[in-house]
Amino acid sequence: MLVCSFPFFSSSSAAQATRVVLPTNTARASLTPLIPTITLTPSRTLRPSRTATATRTPTITRTPSFTPTPLPTMVIMGTYQTPVNTPVTMIPPAAATPITTGDDIVNIMLLGSDTITAGATARTDVIILLSINRTAQSVSMMHIPRDMFVYVPNDTMEKINTVVSLGNKLYGAGGGIKLMKDTMLYNYGIKIDFYARVDFVTFQAIVSKLGGLDLSVDCAIQDWKLISPEMDYNDPKSWEPYTLNIGRHTLDGYTTLWYVRSRVTSSDLDRGRRQMEVLRAMWRQAKAQGIFAQITNLWPEAQQLVDTDMTLADILGLAPTALSISPENIQRITLVQGTHFDPWYTADTGSFVFLPNAEGWKNAVQNFVLPPSKNRLGGENPTVEVGAQLSVKGYEQVVGDRLSWEGFNVTILPTESMVRRGSTVLFDYTGNSSPNSLKAIMKALRISDASVISKPDPNRTVDFRIEMGPDYGSSCFYGLPPDSQPTPQE
Repeated sequence: MLVCSFPFFSSSSAAQATRVVLPTNTARASLTPLIPTITLTPSRTLRPSRTATATRTPTITRTPSFTPTPLPTMVIMGTYQTPVNTPVTMIPPAAATPITTGDDIVNIMLLGSDTITAGATARTDVIILLSINRTAQSVSMMHIPRDMFVYVPNDTMEKINTVVSLGNKLYGAGGGIKLMKDTMLYNYGIKIDFYARVDFVTFQAIVSKLGGLDLSVDCAIQDWKLISPEMDYNDPKSWEPYTLNIGRHTLDGYTTLWYVRSRVTSSDLDRGRRQMEVLRAMWRQAKAQGIFAQITNLWPEAQQLVDTDMTLADILGLAPTALSISPENIQRITLVQGTHFDPWYTADTGSFVFLPNAEGWKNAVQNFVLPPSKNRLGGENPTVEVGAQLSVKGYEQVVGDRLSWEGFNVTILPTESMVRRGSTVLFDYTGNSSPNSLKAIMKALRISDASVISKPDPNRTVDFRIEMGPDYGSSCFYGLPPDSQPTPQE
């Protein structure tokens, strides 16, 4: 279970047409000091026929001293007040709760703060949801883009990465997390049970506690990187272009942070993909090191690194799933522009945001709460073996990790048993009896029909065999452009 590895150490017009403004109730109370008015004594009239009526001289009372306005009480999924700020687009209706199987499910929100100063207030740079199914022994992950435009209950439409800081401002300490949970429930119908949050400093510390991170990189990344982590972050001379190529790598804490934040040659969506890869790698490494068996002893140290509302008992309750789950039962929900959201610029400030597509999000959330076996490969449960005889070390592990995201049970073949190939070859032993699986492999690795060899075998011990060639890099969706030169940025 991934979260245990994390604590122990992110047509539009048609969519707008369906949005409705929520019912309103009483607006936020504001303090209006009561300053008494002075009743003036009527002035004497000059007419002799009329005599002024005497009145009591008013007593001057002290202006009341200022009493701080109490913080508003947050209502979770209640009737919301009129937005304090006029929204720049129509507020969507509350999302329906997704249909579940009745399994024992725990939903956890993982957050990463955009700061190099431990404990500082910052934007939420990473938002990843975990749905842990203790009945099916499976985990689903979904990255929420930081520019997603959502309705913040009792406020207005905002970027989702501003919700935590806004909640702390409106409701005091702890209000940010509560408001983020409420925002998730309103916009996506997902009830968040727990959260865990790190910043740049504590994330690097967790990776260091693991002894570095063994990671499969299936798409080369190039960006500016500090020459050494202790160098001055604000000095341009501290930076150099750096490329992390396809292959198997062991990354230190700073390079892992660089890997999950880089977007010069890709996008925020792609770095969400990398963030989920890192979470899976952290779980795998924690499991291999026996960390889940040491939870009780490690808990005090974990509390110093991770801000969370989980207790030791909560963590221990998830440990059996962390130990028993297999990689093919960990799925990531991939969000696609044009299907799940559309780019948009706000009319007031011109800010770039993502406007969600209601129907697309509904389908994504539904898949998120279902076990992976219900979503992928048509129930074919295929087995795959992968091998490579190449100069680049670890290609077979990279391919195996890539296919496990698609639900394949992968066996890695020893290098010495393989022959060197000029290009990748896919052997299909099923006789086309597993068409969904064949199509999924070809799509994930970008293998053409010409590279598929059908060899039906009723006595097979494996359904597919992949012998890798040096052309695997062509499967990368975000390839580096020729002679690319990144521009320094935070």
